[in-house]
Amino acid sequence: MLLRHDDQARGPRGHSPGSTGRKEQVSQTRRSVGDDSVIVCDRISVAAVEVVGSFLCASLDRLDFSPDGKGYQQLAGIFLRIRRTTAPHRASAKCTERSCSKIVSDRPVLGCGVRQLDAIGLVVKGQDTRPGDWPWHVAIYDGKNQKTPTYACGGSIISEYFVLTAAHCFQEPNPVRYSFKTGVHLLSSDIDTINYALFEIIIHPKFDRKLYNDIALLRPENKIVFKTTNVWPICLWSEEANVIDVLKVSGISVGFGFNENHEVSNLLQQAAMNLTARQRCIEMMPDHLDYLAQDEGKICAVGKESGSSVCSGDSGGGLYYANGMVWYLRGIVSAGARKDLGNGQTSCDTSLPATYTDVAKYRPWIDAHEKILDERNLLKDDTCGVVRNENITDEAKKPIFNQYPWNALLEFREAGKPQTHLVCSGVLIHPRYVLTVGHCLDGILRGFSLTSVRLGEFNLRTANDTDPAAPGEETTAQSVDVETFYRHPKINQPMYSNDWALVKLKHDASLSKSNIRTICLPSLDDFKETSLTLTGWKRNKFVFPKLERDTMNLTSPVQCRDEYKKLGVNLPATDDMVCAFHKDQPKANCNNYATGSPLQYIKVVDKKPRYFLAGLMVLNFPFCRMNGSEVFVSLTGASEWIKKTVNG
Repeated sequence: MLLRHDDQARGPRGHSPGSTGRKEQVSQTRRSVGDDSVIVCDRISVAAVEVVGSFLCASLDRLDFSPDGKGYQQLAGIFLRIRRTTAPHRASAKCTERSCSKIVSDRPVLGCGVRQLDAIGLVVKGQDTRPGDWPWHVAIYDGKNQKTPTYACGGSIISEYFVLTAAHCFQEPNPVRYSFKTGVHLLSSDIDTINYALFEIIIHPKFDRKLYNDIALLRPENKIVFKTTNVWPICLWSEEANVIDVLKVSGISVGFGFNENHEVSNLLQQAAMNLTARQRCIEMMPDHLDYLAQDEGKICAVGKESGSSVCSGDSGGGLYYANGMVWYLRGIVSAGARKDLGNGQTSCDTSLPATYTDVAKYRPWIDAHEKILDERNLLKDDTCGVVRNENITDEAKKPIFNQYPWNALLEFREAGKPQTHLVCSGVLIHPRYVLTVGHCLDGILRGFSLTSVRLGEFNLRTANDTDPAAPGEETTAQSVDVETFYRHPKINQPMYSNDWALVKLKHDASLSKSNIRTICLPSLDDFKETSLTLTGWKRNKFVFPKLERDTMNLTSPVQCRDEYKKLGVNLPATDDMVCAFHKDQPKANCNNYATGSPLQYIKVVDKKPRYFLAGLMVLNFPFCRMNGSEVFVSLTGASEWIKKTVNG
């Protein structure tokens, strides 16, 4: 099948949205089928039998109604299966050549993508909707102004836990700032609506402001309450589906976008949209937007009727297609072309295609997040990554002392000698485990062995550390002996990738003091803002005594690989490499962070900001960091190995 159906919404084999199939006509026929239903048809012209909860549309092109055929016998069998599946369920339907009417039923709908409506037909430009027409559509609000949150975007309910929308709708992935409402038909009315605060905003890890990978998941604090009249989830399109299959079929876009008066519409609007072939879309798009049409993660659509399209305010809303009586989400409104009105204003250009994020291409990412609802951090650590001084929004202005208490130093000793050598860094991820870089433990010091890990350190030259801003607070570092260590089984496969090691301590680290804590690990790869924080001890010929911090800006992987290729270093084109350059530094700076120094970012989870690990440093750019990026190994591909090793 083209589409991946839920069990309750499985259509006949071989049918796809928009296919009409062979027409069989039965004139002036009235037949009683089983005990439960009577189909009254003057002329039957339909494609499949769809039963989803209380809905039934008789579409019979695959049944043979000739005198010698068994069509009616087969139809009776279908109703018998319906009766067994949905009993008690009595339903009747009337079919004409063009539509199937509402089913009268004493049973609520089952399965996603079903509307509690009368006859369904395609819409034309800017047509008003009725309450309950699109029960999966939600209105997203920006609460930056706490007194009057403003409408920002649309979205689509895909389960009781998630709404799917566009990533560009959010200026920052802070769930405290945003909310959404279900059941909204009029923006000016709260009748039959429910407002949901957000637990988490999950932006695609490869989203950028050029609108690549423009997709996000919203997880509310409380599960979404379904109501068959106006709040219901839509089905997701199959990952394997081909765009060609719907090129000749009209879909529906829904939203509160700008109207002809350049104002956000108060009443939910709907418009029929036709997909445009990629090459045709590229040719029609203005030069500054044709890169979006070329993006494999995008599809293009133009209004079926002249003057109909999506506009500002429609962002995040869905492009919906029907397969029989079941609706599927295929696209998310991402961007559209604009035209100059000549008076200093611009307007949406409805003559040109709009671009949609192709939901089918992102099914694996969506499915992966739906499977880890209880794993918002990899090791399910409720105390990890606690942010001190959270009232200070500028990370560079926060005190460094005890701000990053997961930084660790690996202590090496030469056989028979007591002196320790601090060569590499790492991070505490569990009371018993430190995560570091694999090549640090692979003969980096000949004749030396890893014996212990130092935790809670700040100043290497003092036994007790104090905070200059708070002299009363004093901390002491803790050295814990090493029991063993584990390198990633695929280290350097290919070269420089999977460069991980886990160091197991002989006993749990003491987390009772503020200078020793664990950092959070993402369960899946996270979206990261351009600016991240690097911490650790710098070194030139010798190790610098105090823990330091730098702000880092992410570099594109392609640019980074090109930089290193010029030096004769071929970095692999894998997802586990992250590159970043120093935001503020002199043109030449030869004081490098130690291998294994952590790159971290803040993410708000359950209304609490927490530090998450983005990667550990594996390569310093030579020539005193001039015009180059540092290389970090990220958790992509290593998460399951870490979880399995730590949890035993």
